Amino acid sequence: MFNRDVAIHTNHNIFPLPNQTFDATPPASDPFQLANDLWLRKIEAESARIILNLAEPSFYGTPKPVIQFAQLYSFVRETPGPGVPYRWDDDSRLQLCVALSRIIHPTSVSLRYAARIRYNSDSSVADISPADIRGVGIDTYLAETPSRDWLTEFDAVRLRSLLAKLDLSPMPERASRALWYHEYAIRTYYVEIRWVLVATALEALVHVERHPSTRQFTKRVSELAKELSVPGLGVAEAETAYVHRSTLAHGQKLGQLSDPDQKIYKLMETTLRTAIVRIIEDDNFGAIFRDEEEIKKKWPL
Repeated sequence: MFNRDVAIHTNHNIFPLPNQTFDATPPASDPFQLANDLWLRKIEAESARIILNLAEPSFYGTPKPVIQFAQLYSFVRETPGPGVPYRWDDDSRLQLCVALSRIIHPTSVSLRYAARIRYNSDSSVADISPADIRGVGIDTYLAETPSRDWLTEFDAVRLRSLLAKLDLSPMPERASRALWYHEYAIRTYYVEIRWVLVATALEALVHVERHPSTRQFTKRVSELAKELSVPGLGVAEAETAYVHRSTLAHGQKLGQLSDPDQKIYKLMETTLRTAIVRIIEDDNFGAIFRDEEEIKKKWPL
């Protein structure tokens, strides 16, 4: 007997794309092993159909709507033993895998279609229980429609490398907080909340002194973007980002994003994702974020 905790990534965003886009950069090979217990793969079609249907709303007295999409691939965590229903990803390992995939390449994969599948000794399906996720959003909202809403073989190889590094040594606490702030932002629809979360994630990386907060953010975030070769997030843009973060945190509305503000927001997300990846991949760069004095030395005020 064994169990699979799964998060299905659907194909609903491939239909608007030209066929050559999908053919030129196809999804990772199926199956693709990410770790000894983690995979990118398609689960059996009937199980996927059941999970997709379980997650869609039902209405008393009327037919259930027919789903217009299917599984593209799934994030799968496999564990031995009989397992317990309704205990999906209770140690958050699969969620970490999904969160890491999103900093490599943002996709719309969500936890809307997540479930635990328990298998009999002959590999037949014993039962399927939807993930009972509470306290955080389960849907995903990207800052812009992706030109490619899936992980390629290159992305999967990089994700496997990140997981292997973290299995040997956890990332700095600052980076871990920043990663989960990013994940919570991606699961949030309203930009005034997302802006605060992404700015707070960047602040988690570089804020080491009590004062001056604005100076620390504008100076160090702009220098971080420069270090990571993210053009466009200079001191002036970082100051705008922090001003908006402060006004929103104090209850003032941002309103509909102007084009310049939208650009700044996207640059903040890009800088954050790029920083977290490099912190994990580059031991010397990651070491900076383990020591407040190293941050001060690297980006003095």
